[in-house]
Amino acid sequence: MAKDDKPHGPPTITVHVYEPSTPDPRDFTWPKTMKVGEAALEAAKAFGLAAEDPTFQNAGGEILDRQKPLVAAGVRDGDRLELVSAGGGV
Repeated sequence: MAKDDKPHGPPTITVHVYEPSTPDPRDFTWPKTMKVGEAALEAAKAFGLAAEDPTFQNAGGEILDRQKPLVAAGVRDGDRLELVSAGGGV
């Protein structure tokens, strides 16, 4: 495979996830079609949290719909997302 060739597979998004009680963000790469709630649950587990209904808040302060695919929720490659509970705070 040439250096500039990308592997085949579903298009992905890489985002920077912040969790309020953890000083360092983590980068995650998910398929664009993954649901927000599934990605948030995976991120919560990576941060060692047992959040019941985690979701993300974008840089504009909007809480993302857990049922929408990441791309449909407006998530773009390189976005900064904060991990929150759908009910408020993680």
